[in-house]
Amino acid sequence: MPTHLDEAIKIILSKDSKLRDKTPRIYQLPKEEHMPKAFTNLKRMRFLNHDVSAGRNIKRWLWRDYNPEIILQQPPFDKYEDQSEIFTGIRHPLERWWSGIKDFMYFLPYYSWWTNEAIMAQWPHFHRATLRLHDIMEEVKPQHLIKIDGGIDQRLCNFARKHKLLFYGTLPHEKHIRHKRPDILKMEKIGERQLKQWLLKNPDYQKKLDDYLEPDWQYWNKVEDQE
Repeated sequence: MPTHLDEAIKIILSKDSKLRDKTPRIYQLPKEEHMPKAFTNLKRMRFLNHDVSAGRNIKRWLWRDYNPEIILQQPPFDKYEDQSEIFTGIRHPLERWWSGIKDFMYFLPYYSWWTNEAIMAQWPHFHRATLRLHDIMEEVKPQHLIKIDGGIDQRLCNFARKHKLLFYGTLPHEKHIRHKRPDILKMEKIGERQLKQWLLKNPDYQKKLDDYLEPDWQYWNKVEDQE
C-alpha cells in the first residue's frame, strides 16, 4: 500500500500536477453599484496575489470589507470589463523563496527530497510558493507595488486611504497551520538547516537558485525604501 510520502512524490512528479502552475491570480473588486451605499467616490482596483507574500491576509481584508463580490479573473484577462489598475505585494526574493520551500517541506515531512534526482529536476521551482515573481509580473505588469515585511499593516492601510479603497480597522491576520503547530515548525527548521548545509556542498544548485531569482530583485529594489 502506497505511503503518504509515495503519494506526495507521485503528485509532485505527475505531468498533470498543477503545483507548478504559473497562471496569474488576479482578484477584481465589485462594481460601483455593488459598493456600500454610505460611501462615494470609491476606487475600483484589482489585486494580484503572490503566494507567501501576505496574500492570505490581503484576501481576508478584501472579503471582509467588500464581501463575497470578489471575483478571481481567469485568462484571457482582457475579456473582462474590469481593466482597472492592479496592486500587488513584493517580498524580499530570497526570504520569500525560503518561506516557500518550507511550505513545500510540509508535503514531504522529514524526507531529504533534495537527494531525489527526479524532484530536483524541478529545482528551484516546485510549486507556486517557490515560483519567482518575474514570470507573473512580466505578464500582468501591476501599477502599484507594496513592500511586504513587518510594516505591512500600516503600509496597506495608508495605501487603501490614498487610493480610496475600503479598509475597516486593521489588516486581518490568520496564521497558516504551518505557523501554529510546534511539530511542523520543528520539522521545517530541521529541513531548512539540512538543505542549507547541502547547498554549501553543492554550489551549482545555489547558483541555479541565485540565477533563477535574479529578475525578482528589480521589484524589491523599487519597494525596499517604502515606509
